[in-house]
Amino acid sequence: MKILFFTLGYEGKLYNDLIKEFIKNSHEVVVVIPDDQISKTEIIETEDKIKLLRFRSLPLLNIGVIRKGIANILLPYLTISTVKKRLKEYCPDLILMSTPPLAFYNAVKYVKKRNPESVFYLILRDIHPEGAKFIGLDRYKLIYNYFRRIEIKLYNLSNFIGCMSPRNISFIMEKNPDIPSSKMRLLPNWETIEESIGLDLSIKTKYDLNNKFVAVYGGNMGIPQGLDIILELAKCKQKYSDVIFLFVGRGTEKERLENLSKSMELSNVRFMDFLPKKDYDKLMRVCDIGLISLHPNVPIPNIPSKTLSYFSMKLPVLASVDPVTDYGSFIIDASKGGLWSLAKDFELYSNNFDILYKDPVLRNQMKEDGYNYTKENFSTAIAYNEIISAFMSIKSQN
Repeated sequence: MKILFFTLGYEGKLYNDLIKEFIKNSHEVVVVIPDDQISKTEIIETEDKIKLLRFRSLPLLNIGVIRKGIANILLPYLTISTVKKRLKEYCPDLILMSTPPLAFYNAVKYVKKRNPESVFYLILRDIHPEGAKFIGLDRYKLIYNYFRRIEIKLYNLSNFIGCMSPRNISFIMEKNPDIPSSKMRLLPNWETIEESIGLDLSIKTKYDLNNKFVAVYGGNMGIPQGLDIILELAKCKQKYSDVIFLFVGRGTEKERLENLSKSMELSNVRFMDFLPKKDYDKLMRVCDIGLISLHPNVPIPNIPSKTLSYFSMKLPVLASVDPVTDYGSFIIDASKGGLWSLAKDFELYSNNFDILYKDPVLRNQMKEDGYNYTKENFSTAIAYNEIISAFMSIKSQN
């Protein structure tokens, strides 16, 4: 089967693992990716037999809302121009597209019009532009309305919409009551677990973390993550001399958070940039708690994908989340892999930290529970089978 995949996230583990699963099952995959670091558009075949079509774009990540809006308005024209020139003869059986962004819509529409038999499966990881309301996008009416129109068109064009959780599905249906319920599919995040990798305690020496209880946040540091609460937690846990709150990654909020940490005189907080993958994986495996945070005012039900990464590294999770999401019941309660609270309930958040800090037996049990739950319910093979099942449901009708 021929597959055309539009995504920003090829370099991330989530989509890279999914693409490799399709390759493993003998499908041909072409991935279309905007890249602001290249000078020319080209198709490259990787050692994993994945064909990458990279094309020049403006920066799309870790930039302000106006620059991001402009980049996303230009992106449709760059994408469709690239597809017309470089994939003129390519006839996919299955079109996949991940959000964000919405800007691949025109290119998907073009490919689907040229190949009416193609099945289009939308992998919905970000509900935009609704999710950007709380950072002020709706103040820019023209930009907001533009993206809202594209969102509606994208849902209408899709054969299937894969959502992260049951609340995701109901949220989309509430906001878009004209969408046929038959389009909606449950496609939770997925994780490929590397079981052969063990603990390497020397990594704690390398990063000066020996004899420390490490609560780690690894990933993007942006406004939707609402990471101030972790600094507040660090402030009230300075009484524990062995505890370190470690931030690993980048994002638009990183500099502000570093400055805030200094102004709060938090000696138990450290920031690191992105690490080499091998070091990052080794470090995650020797930390004690994986931190999840969602801004209390996020208006959409998010399910942070890094939770499964924590579980795969056998990290119990401490989560602070918004009231809209079903993250707590859908992931944490079901897996028994950690503890969660609403972001506005700091007392419970703080108490949950103390429970995990003081009870190594509980942490060890949560490590195993989260790890096993991920293997049984969120493997990449399960995500692959869901997409194939949806595809076959249409093909069987023809």
